Amino acid sequence: MTSQAARLPLAFFLLRVVVTTEAFQAITSSSPAQQLRLPKRAPATFVSMLPSSIQKQRQQYSHTNVLWKQQLGPSIATVSSTTLLRSSSFENDETSSDETKLQKKIAARKKRVEIGYQASALAFALVTCIAFVKFRFYQPLPIPLMLYMVAGSWMASSVAFHLVGSGSNDRLKTDSCKRLNLALASFGFIGLLAKDIIATTAQPLWIFACLVAMINSIKGYGYGLKGWDLKMMDGNAGAVKDIFGGSLTSLQSIFSLPAIFSRSTGYAALAVTFIAMKCVIMYKLISHIVAAGPMNKMVLLTLAFQCKKLLLLIVAALTLKEAVDQNETESPKGWGAAPVGLGLATAAATGFMAAHSITLGSVYLGGWIALLAVFSTVDGINRWTALNLPIKVAKTRVN
Repeated sequence: MTSQAARLPLAFFLLRVVVTTEAFQAITSSSPAQQLRLPKRAPATFVSMLPSSIQKQRQQYSHTNVLWKQQLGPSIATVSSTTLLRSSSFENDETSSDETKLQKKIAARKKRVEIGYQASALAFALVTCIAFVKFRFYQPLPIPLMLYMVAGSWMASSVAFHLVGSGSNDRLKTDSCKRLNLALASFGFIGLLAKDIIATTAQPLWIFACLVAMINSIKGYGYGLKGWDLKMMDGNAGAVKDIFGGSLTSLQSIFSLPAIFSRSTGYAALAVTFIAMKCVIMYKLISHIVAAGPMNKMVLLTLAFQCKKLLLLIVAALTLKEAVDQNETESPKGWGAAPVGLGLATAAATGFMAAHSITLGSVYLGGWIALLAVFSTVDGINRWTALNLPIKVAKTRVN
């Protein structure tokens, strides 16, 4: 045993020398196939040099190693398959979690837009009520002039109320909602620039209403253009191209009439009338700006207020014409629907404009606008009756 123990370190030293020599020769002169056989050749060459007791110990160790590998092999395969299943399930969980977060984010965006429209409608309605009470009781003005002055905030409240529900119904991507959002945002922007014309007591409420309307309408237009996930929708162009393209399409739709005497023709005439009135106001505004001499700030503010009011009336008339052409009766429902609620609100504002024009002496213009107001009122009432009282209307016609 002593001689064997003494020869054991020498044997391991010789084994290292042989393995190193064989490895060096394989790297320098042999092929890759011979290199792969290196781990089998080197130990086999030196096995005969070892004592018999060491060979028996090596055989026992090799048998034990083989048995350990055979026992561990299935567990390794099981662990690897389990790991793969866990990784795939983790990836699926991450995907579903991302989708859930996106859906929650979209739902929150819809809710915020709806709240913005509701706040805008309520704020402009309060401004209308305050102006009506002020100019009727505290600083009395002629009734036609008072109605003319509250027509702008009245239309802004009506348009915002019409847009309530467009987010939850996914209608912001329609041309009519895009058009109304842009008009309401422009109304809020011009209202902020011309805020000095508003009385000091109602000015904070006016600023709040215009600011909320401008921001929320821009967001509504953006969601309609890019979608709720803020990714560009298929078929949609950029904002500038969409605005110019939509404006040209709206102007072209005025002249696309199914018949000369039709409801579509009436709303087209309403839009053309307001466009002509706005062109006159714009001419006065530009003439006052380029004229020599100091500019009167109050004149500019008054003309700016008239422009934003007519802008809402133009867009409302185009929306009503589009609703009639497409026979749109389903969404949005209730008094906010076109041409029910928006039609009646536009008819009231048109009547205010007619009364003011007649008071100023423009009898023909006032009479024409009054005729259009009557048409819009009758059509709005008929549409509301057809939607809410269809059975009663049918019985009346049968009798």
